[in-house]
Amino acid sequence: MRLECLSPADLSACHALFRASVHALAGGVYTGEQCLAWAPERMWDEEVEAVWRSRLEGAWACKAVAEDGRLAGFAWLKRSGEFDMLYVAPWAGRRGLGGRMLAELERQAEEAGVTALHAWASHASRPVFERAGYRLLRANRIVRGGVGIDNWLLAKGGWREEGA
Repeated sequence: MRLECLSPADLSACHALFRASVHALAGGVYTGEQCLAWAPERMWDEEVEAVWRSRLEGAWACKAVAEDGRLAGFAWLKRSGEFDMLYVAPWAGRRGLGGRMLAELERQAEEAGVTALHAWASHASRPVFERAGYRLLRANRIVRGGVGIDNWLLAKGGWREEGA
């Protein structure tokens, strides 16, 4: 698998991979209701595209591409140092791909002088961040569509939560 730059033209495929990843990989830890709240069955349209484009804008981003050209994963890191997305296709999981994408975006951030990083990691992605040296700060619960979803705040490079 090779890592490449992610562009807005990739977002539709990323959205499909995101939904597949949440329902297949996270589905072993989260309930069906939680997975639907996290990754609704909403199809790609202009409104979803506008939201995803705005989230990608200004971020460091990469994608993993399999030898046959299929999208195997994608990630992006905001200029503020927050990992916004880190997803791997169900068929490409458990091969170190998440860690490779994380390391690539950390490298890009470090080149720009951004070293204080953090992530709100799911149960599925928490080990990827911990293997990369992130420390657990606290458990967290977000609510989407009235459904509670547990995640974890992890940090690296001296990042501190405001008010902590």
